[in-house]
Amino acid sequence: MAFVALCALVGGLALVKAERARGAGRIDRAALGGAARAQNAPGHVPGLAEHVESVTRSTKFRAITFCNKSYWTFAHALLESMKAVAPSIVDFWTVIVPDEATKEFIEKETAGAGHKIDVYVDDDLRKQVAKFAEASKEELKSMLSWRRVHAVQTLVDNDYTVMFLEPDAVMQKNPLQLIHDQLTTNDLVLGADYGLGTTARKHANTKVIVAKPSVQGKKLLNVWQRAEQTYSGDKAEVGFLLNDVIPHIDALTAKIQILDQTVVGNYLTHHEKAGQAIVTGMGCDNVDFKINFMAQLLRHVQPDDPNAPKSAIDYEGVSAGCDYAGREKVFKISNEFAKKKMAAKLGSNKATSSDE
Repeated sequence: MAFVALCALVGGLALVKAERARGAGRIDRAALGGAARAQNAPGHVPGLAEHVESVTRSTKFRAITFCNKSYWTFAHALLESMKAVAPSIVDFWTVIVPDEATKEFIEKETAGAGHKIDVYVDDDLRKQVAKFAEASKEELKSMLSWRRVHAVQTLVDNDYTVMFLEPDAVMQKNPLQLIHDQLTTNDLVLGADYGLGTTARKHANTKVIVAKPSVQGKKLLNVWQRAEQTYSGDKAEVGFLLNDVIPHIDALTAKIQILDQTVVGNYLTHHEKAGQAIVTGMGCDNVDFKINFMAQLLRHVQPDDPNAPKSAIDYEGVSAGCDYAGREKVFKISNEFAKKKMAAKLGSNKATSSDE
């Protein structure tokens, strides 16, 4: 079992039960008539490493994004933000698509952009989806979500440093220095829904994943992708991460860093002075309102145009399709946390002064 293998990565970890009751969202196999659960084949994404190797000319770094035709609107905004703040990453970005038609569409859309976009057709994905043609929509969604872990592991095992990004993301500043600094001491780096400091750990997500080809990083990714075969909880690969990895993060020999909301943001945590490197569309479930929010973010990283001055981001204006109440709650939690930290710091300073 994958969890048993995980325990091998833990130094001095007490015995933990691998089987536990899971929450709502468990896949009901009985409801599927006993059919096999939709899941990726264990291991690497076939052909991906060979493709990336064929387009790599120098540094073994690769950014990857899964995208279908309907999500190209978001991926295109990601591309435009890269061109604005981190143009060097564009040459190292591979968009993974489900079919040739999507590849042709993206190549046509970007033909006159000045940058040739690398697109990889994941033929194996079509085979996997066809194999589970009778699976529920939720099962297929879970399988597709897990595939990012397989893709990251594929490239890390081939000694690439990898940055995975969901298509609904915008870069606000060049993340390369951040990646360098974080991977100096960590094997795996992820973002979070919200949270400051270590409180972000329990809200970790996989919208942004950065991994380096270290021995411990490779072991951890292998355990993570194999967990798909046995993990029966909710939230796919994120659920396994939160339930079976994060609780033991300080004891793992593989070093994991969860970037808090000051570094990777979303609709719930973004504000214009935060200086976040990457902002995702998390917090906006309605596609149209998410497009609106992401377009506003993109406009703020693009060059100034005297004929179209940049206006303040209108968070409330997209509240009909985004979680504005959740945003207010997160900011309240963050402010309270900051006040406690400041009070503790002031108390420590006073104690030091009195000792002197």
